[in-house]
Amino acid sequence: MSRRNPNLTRLLEQFVYEFQPVLDQKGLTCRLAVGEDILLNCDADKMQRVFDNLLRNAVNYSYDGTEITIEAKHSGDSVTLKLSNCGGTIPREKLERIFEQFYRLDTGRGSSGNGLGLAIAKQIITLHKGTITVESGDGLTVFTVTLPAVS
Repeated sequence: MSRRNPNLTRLLEQFVYEFQPVLDQKGLTCRLAVGEDILLNCDADKMQRVFDNLLRNAVNYSYDGTEITIEAKHSGDSVTLKLSNCGGTIPREKLERIFEQFYRLDTGRGSSGNGLGLAIAKQIITLHKGTITVESGDGLTVFTVTLPAVS
């Protein structure tokens, strides 16, 4: 794994910019609430795959015309990133399996996912000595990623 110290702030700004056409198709907005120049201790290419998967899932499962929020803050020796979207509440029994390989949340929607994205994201985050969790309730789903920061 090739570790560098990428600027998370710039990385997320770039992702939102690149996703703009997809966001526009569903009438979605994406709000970034990210501190200035947050640096991560990570493999930037692998972490891009994580963020791509999380944002793609948020777009796919958001209600049309809603807002996706990405928040990130540096605290002590870690960085916490929260990505939230408004869509159907994920039942508890599905939340418990959402990071399993080949588990697909909604097989009836005709989505092209293969059930690997979140499993791979968790594996990458674990390799970086971080954690990923998910909560869902009242139509809001929030993924929380905690990673080591550059000290």
